[in-house]
Amino acid sequence: MTMTDDRELSALSDDREFIRQALYTANENGLLKNKPDEYRRISDAISLASEALSKVPPDRKKATEKLNEAYFLFNQAINKESFEWRLIYQHGAGVLAYLVLVLIGIFMAWFLRSPEILDLEVLWVPSWAFLWGAMGGVLYGFWILWHFVAYGELRKYFFVRFFSLPLMGGILGALVYLIFFAGFIAVTGGAQTASESFIMLLCALAGFSSKWAIDILNNLTDMIKVGAEKTGAL
Repeated sequence: MTMTDDRELSALSDDREFIRQALYTANENGLLKNKPDEYRRISDAISLASEALSKVPPDRKKATEKLNEAYFLFNQAINKESFEWRLIYQHGAGVLAYLVLVLIGIFMAWFLRSPEILDLEVLWVPSWAFLWGAMGGVLYGFWILWHFVAYGELRKYFFVRFFSLPLMGGILGALVYLIFFAGFIAVTGGAQTASESFIMLLCALAGFSSKWAIDILNNLTDMIKVGAEKTGAL
């Protein structure tokens, strides 16, 4: 088998997985809920494509034919759905509107009421740490929304995750601020940081990458635990 054949088979396998996942996700979101025959026709076309690809040698012609049939039937089913369904589940318009509104709110808080916002502290954390963390969460929301829409993986069960991103980002931004500020004081003995912009960047990164921020929290927890064990506190 030539390299070109390998690439063609790989592309067909990717197409099969794409349409299979897209069908599963769309059906979970209510597509073809009351149309089992149409769902079965699409699913059968995908199964026949899989059988053709599993043959030795693979039947690329039949696989391509059945995948094209599955795509045609799937797109036909989507186009029959209501405009509201397509807007929400195919294009993610509801989530997009929510993220845009949150972003506008952040900008309004920052630019229109900056003296009150910048001077405000919540639990010894300046308000801008929450704002930058929330902005990072919104940016991450835009990124994963694009990914889910592009690959047909936007599921209705993800909406709670999207709605919580700015809130979670703001909290993580505040925690990272406290960690950095406490560490800076411990190292330098002073309460003034060298660059506020750098801390803003850290807060935004915490909101954008919750995994990175949680890893920092886990590492800090481990360090405190080790220190406590050494001193006999645990």
